[in-house]
Order: sequence, then structure tokens, then C-alpha cells
Amino acid sequence: MIGKLAALILLAILAHALSLSGGFVYDDHRFVEQNPALGEVTLGDAVLDASTHTSDRDRDVYRPLRLISHAWDARHWGLDPFGFHVHSLVLHVLNVILAFFVLRHLLAPEGTTPAILGAGLLAVHPLGVEVVGWISSRGDLYALGFGLLALGLATGWWKSRAALVGAALAAFLATMAKESAAILPVVAWLHGVLLRRTPRDTGHFRNLRAGPWVMLVGVGACFVLRQIAVSGASPVQTAPHGGDLLSQAGWALFGLSRTLGALVFPTGLSVEYPQDTWALDPLPIWLRPTTLLGLLAIVTPFAFARRGHPRAAFLSAWVLLAYLPSSSLLVTLRELVNDRAAYPMLPAAGALLGLACRGRRPLAWCLLLCLGLPLALASSARSTVFRNDKTLWTDVLVHHQDSVRAHLGLAELATEEPSQRFHLTRAAENSRPGSKLQAIAMSRLGEHLLLQTNDPPQAIPVLEQAWAASKHWEGRDRTAPKSRALAAALAQALEEVGRSNEAEVVLSTAISEAPEPTMLLVKRVQIRLVRALRSGDASDVTDLMESIEDAERRAPNHPLVQPLRELARQRLGESALER
Repeated sequence: MIGKLAALILLAILAHALSLSGGFVYDDHRFVEQNPALGEVTLGDAVLDASTHTSDRDRDVYRPLRLISHAWDARHWGLDPFGFHVHSLVLHVLNVILAFFVLRHLLAPEGTTPAILGAGLLAVHPLGVEVVGWISSRGDLYALGFGLLALGLATGWWKSRAALVGAALAAFLATMAKESAAILPVVAWLHGVLLRRTPRDTGHFRNLRAGPWVMLVGVGACFVLRQIAVSGASPVQTAPHGGDLLSQAGWALFGLSRTLGALVFPTGLSVEYPQDTWALDPLPIWLRPTTLLGLLAIVTPFAFARRGHPRAAFLSAWVLLAYLPSSSLLVTLRELVNDRAAYPMLPAAGALLGLACRGRRPLAWCLLLCLGLPLALASSARSTVFRNDKTLWTDVLVHHQDSVRAHLGLAELATEEPSQRFHLTRAAENSRPGSKLQAIAMSRLGEHLLLQTNDPPQAIPVLEQAWAASKHWEGRDRTAPKSRALAAALAQALEEVGRSNEAEVVLSTAISEAPEPTMLLVKRVQIRLVRALRSGDASDVTDLMESIEDAERRAPNHPLVQPLRELARQRLGESALER
């Protein structure tokens, strides 16, 4: 036993040791590096206040256990990413050990061989690199670990009524780490239906039947707390390609097939897959071969059960259920394919492969070595992608040269204006018309043209498109660019080219539509002040004073409004204001 565990641990470390050299990348900045709550957050804050989970406006993110683990790291390591990566690697190794013992229990009496390959695939598969190497994916590690523990306890791993309490608590903690753990009670129920053994202790048999229900209580308790923490709001869910429920189901099957393909052939893995290009195929989603393969995968558990292979039916159903949260039909994920969603599929998928070696343990070890070593080396190589933001986005462009997010990320990292403009232009050109990414790309490009290159004529049409798109998305997605800031930028650009009347119309429209227009009121004062300084006309000065009085009436105590009158007096002079 010790030799088996040592081999699995060594493979896991070989596959992911290079992740220790990584830094903070992409979402790590908003969840960890720039999150002021990490230094002082309490357990109560983490559970009941969603604003502590991130430094931006994405307030439907609720992963308290991830936040608490990040806060623990920050207090012990400071903002040194090495300590955060050590934490993640240790969790992954513990998950590998736990997967071995839980799979051996779930598939008893012939569970050792499937457990070896299930834990081994989890240890080394490249689909796990994103979870282990990306600090903000810490929730996936805890969700799988506590999820495995909950399954073991709920299915009689520890023969005691107290195990049911432990199963409920473990399911609760798994869901507090990530909402995808919501599928755990169904997995436990399927185990009872397909692999129920009749123990001598009838009381224990009743415990087994109660296992899925107590797990459901733990999961439900987490979702109740979630609704309280986010003020009862539903998750902001943007289906990847829209359409009615039937169309979204087709896309979910399409994504399932893609994910299973990456599991079997882990090549071309990326932080971002070209999902927008998938929508451009003229063939309807339900007629695509990839979708039909996903539909075939859905039928597989039923086929195994009908042919008298309950263990294979259970494991294949577990794999499918693990994908469900990433299918955009459940919880909050907005992508059809992402490596984080595949992480909880790995133990069951590896165990399914191990069933073919049942009773032939040497063959299982041969498979583990023949597959494990190459996969471990591939995982080690992929760990370097998460070294910093530049390596991350450069790798995305290698696999998806039209990636909007990659170009936006590289534009933010660029230090020279031509490079910034190139990436922002490519991002705007590649974004899908009407998408939230188009609103973001156009807003970034328009503001760059206005503020960095001082080119208002080119900035105006870009800002006009960005403003229209942001108004469409602002009420639907909290991460969309704010239309107020874009209206202010557009008005400034129009004013600079002498189109003052149009600038006034833009500001008046935006002020009337904005629930909190203070920033727009201040921008109108600033524009009218510049106009009055340039023209010296009494009418422009009158307009300026009216805008100052309007701002003071609407927001008299706002720190941006209070100095406006004094600023106008200093720039124009007392006599000009009196006229």
C-alpha cells in the first residue's frame, strides 16, 4: 500500500512541481493580489459578504472556502505567490491520495486496480494543470477533496451514524469551495442504485439510503447562505451561444464531446478555447457530429447498466455529472469547455479505464507508467504557461490567434503605444458583434485612441459603438463596461472636434438614464468650463454656472462636486462669473 501511494505522490509532484515557480496571473489579481479583504476578512465576512470575495464588480462569485484559504496564505506568506502555489500543490497531492482510497471503497470488492488508475490519472493529466497552477482555481481543489470525502462517508466508508453528519459537513464545505459540488448527492444516489450491497447490519443499510439526502442538506445549506450573501440575486448567467433551452442543450452536448476529447487526447489545451468561432459553423448545432458524439456519451451509462456492468455505468455517469456545471445549464460557469471543469472528471475517468484491467494488476501498473510518465511530462511543460500574464496570453494566441481576451491582456501588459494599439485593434476586430467582449474591446480601444494617441476623430465612432453595446449589457452582466464612463469619454471626444451640440445631447441622455449620474454631471461641468475658457462668451459662462448649480443640487456633499464652483472662479475670474 505504501509503495502504491508513494508512486502516485511522486507522479503528482513530477507533473506539477514547476507550478511553484509561477506568479499571479489573470483572475489571481482580482481575487488575491488586489483584494484588500484578504488581510482582515473574518469567517463571518467570507460566508455572508460576497463583496469580500473579489476586488471588482463581479459580485455573484461566492466561494467562501477559497477566500478563507487565500486569506490564510496571505497572512502567513504575504503576497509571495510561492506560498500560495505550495498550498495548491499540497491540496492536489492530498486529493490524489483521497481519490485512491475513496475509489477503492466505492468499487469494492475489486476496486484497487481502478483506484490506482483513477488516482493516477488525477495526479498527472494535463487537464489538472490549470487547477493546480492557477491560484484562483483553488476552489476546484477543495471542492474535489471534500466532495470525495463526502462520497466516501455517505456510502459507508466509515460504518457509523456519525459518518452521515460528516458526509453532510463535507458536502457543505465542497459546495462552499465551488458550486459545481452540487452534483454530489446525485453521484451518491447513483452509487446506491447501481452498486448497493446488502450488509449484515440493517441499520447500516438505512444509513446508506440516507447518505444522498444528508449530502443534499449540506449542499442546500450552502446555497441558502449564498443567496443571503449576494442579497438573493441569481447568478449572472450568459449562455455561450444563446438560443432557447433546446439550443443550449445542444451546445452543452457539443461542449461535453469537446471536453471528453481533451480528456482522451490532451493536446491543444488552452486557458481560453475559440468558442466564438464554433458558433460560425453554418451547420445547426444538433446536426454536428461533435454534438451527436456528446449525445452518444449520454447514452453510455444506460448501455453499461443494461449489459450488466454496474461499476462502468456508475463511473461513466459520474464523469457526465461532473461536466454538468460547465454546460451552462447549471450554476454560474459561462463556458462550454474549460479545464477547471474537467478536473473532477479525472478520478472517475481513470477508474473507468482501470475496470478494463480488473484482476490484472500488473497490467494496470504498466498502463499507469506508460501513460503516467508522458502525461506527467506534458503537465510539467504546461505548468510554465502559468508563470506570468505574458506567458499565459501568449500561449492562448498560439492555439487561438483571434482570442479577444488574449489581445486585451497583452495590450494591458504592453509598454509601447503601437503595441497597445495593435492588440486593442485586433481585439475589437475579432470580437463577435453584439457580444459583451465587443463592448469591452471597443471601450478599451476608444479610450486609448482618445487619451493615449489624442485622436478624437478616430475615437468617436469606436466610442459610439462601445456606448451602445455597454448600455445593452450593463443590466445583464455585472462585468460589462459602465456606459456612464463611455458616455463621458464620447462627449469629451465630440467636444474636442467642435461638435459641442452632440456632446451636450450625449451627456443629457446619459444623465437621464443613469441611476447615479454624479460623474456625468462633473464631466459636463468640466466640458463647459473648457468651452467657456476657449470662447469667453457670456452664454457659455451661463451654461457653465447652470451645470454647476445642477450638480450641487443633485449631489451637494459629493467630494467631486464641492470644489467645482471654486475651480470655475479660479480659472475664469470673479468678474467673468458675475457677468
